[in-house]
Amino acid sequence: MPKVSVVIPTYNFGHFLGEALQSVLDQTFADFEIIVVDDGSTDNTRDVVASFKDDRIRYIYQENRGVAAATNVGILASNGEYLAQVDADDVWLPQKLELQVKVLDSRADVSAVCSDIYVFDDQTGAITGRFWHNSPYLGSFDPQVAAREPLRCLLSQGCFVHSSTALVRRIVLNEVGLYDESLKTHEIWDMWARILLHHALEVIDIPLAKYRRHTGNLTVYWDQMYEDGVTVLEKAMRTLPLAPDDRRVLKKRLSRHHFSYGRGLVLNDRIPLGRKKLLVSIKTNPWRIRPYIYLAVSLIGSRPILTVKSWKKWLKCRLSRSSQARDAATAIRVDGEFKAPNVHKINGGLEERSPDNA
Repeated sequence: MPKVSVVIPTYNFGHFLGEALQSVLDQTFADFEIIVVDDGSTDNTRDVVASFKDDRIRYIYQENRGVAAATNVGILASNGEYLAQVDADDVWLPQKLELQVKVLDSRADVSAVCSDIYVFDDQTGAITGRFWHNSPYLGSFDPQVAAREPLRCLLSQGCFVHSSTALVRRIVLNEVGLYDESLKTHEIWDMWARILLHHALEVIDIPLAKYRRHTGNLTVYWDQMYEDGVTVLEKAMRTLPLAPDDRRVLKKRLSRHHFSYGRGLVLNDRIPLGRKKLLVSIKTNPWRIRPYIYLAVSLIGSRPILTVKSWKKWLKCRLSRSSQARDAATAIRVDGEFKAPNVHKINGGLEERSPDNA
């Protein structure tokens, strides 16, 4: 029986799948099996898998049922003590499994482990950021806080556990159940809410994988993301035995979720529906000011807001340029040359790092 089972659900990502598979085969830890679940692809996915001559790879085809169902099929077909997943358009860094297996092998009190992940551009291959740091995905996320209070962070800030970075004990999924197949999005948040309710998580503040940004990312489906987000948050309110403080945190997040969608609708001139969602946000949490502001402005249309945002963006850009100019003017000359920013090369991409993080 392999130590680790790696599940790769995929749908028409044959052009990415080979790189994902190779990144698993390139791991420094080799005791694993790979289960590729083809969710009804019509491209060359089958041929891509067949091109890899490795007995650790298994291929399962099913009619299209969605990513949650495909992942569940892979989990049920797997045999490993630990379970991992890599999205077909993402890639692992070579030591991902080695480092995480060591954590679970040495820490009986830990049920799962996850890490940060690089974000890279599909067109250029350049690293554009990290999921946990200085990114728009989680706001002011603090991995140290998440390590102490993972459930609270999940409830308040969203799913900080990226599916391609986690390793979890099989016995945990036997206890909490599989992915909710009725969900097209947010199935990962739903799963981890159930896991973190009773299980400890180890957080590794180092990127161990790379998340590919491209036009086919599921996150571009804005309306679907909103609807499923409401579904999972309300489901958690109904079904999870949360502490009173956690319920209040979750209710505030639900209000923010309605607000973000309503604000976006107003800014995109879908004002009647946007106004309706802003009212839902206010009803959920009457003490938040911003929904009232956008509701009031929606009465005169989106143009005033867009004008203010344009001026704020221009001012921020000017301030940033001024700051860069000051930094350049005070650069330190070392051995006859100006000291350049600390740049770390990662798999062909460049990431600028501050001296404190070097």
